[in-house]
Amino acid sequence: MIARVATFEGVNVEEAQRTMDEAEAIIRPLVEGLDGYKGQLTLVAEDGKVHTITFFESEEKASAAEPTFDEEMPKALGHIFAGWAGHRVSVGHFFVASDERA
Repeated sequence: MIARVATFEGVNVEEAQRTMDEAEAIIRPLVEGLDGYKGQLTLVAEDGKVHTITFFESEEKASAAEPTFDEEMPKALGHIFAGWAGHRVSVGHFFVASDERA
């Protein structure tokens, strides 16, 4: 399994929490329809740093999903993201060596 990890900084956490349900309603159909999608996890720190981790069954399928993350998602979420502020500082793909979530 591959984890696509995107890191954002400077996010307005209060605004993100306030609008998360609206954002999820837009994001969920976009990512759940991606070939090889296996789930996602979002981590938010009080200082405005956010990590989004999206799981895929292979590197090829994770790479093929990049246009959705880079183009479709920002277009669909533009009105929400404007209030969140912040910016993406990195994105990478990682082999999932262990996953012990219950």
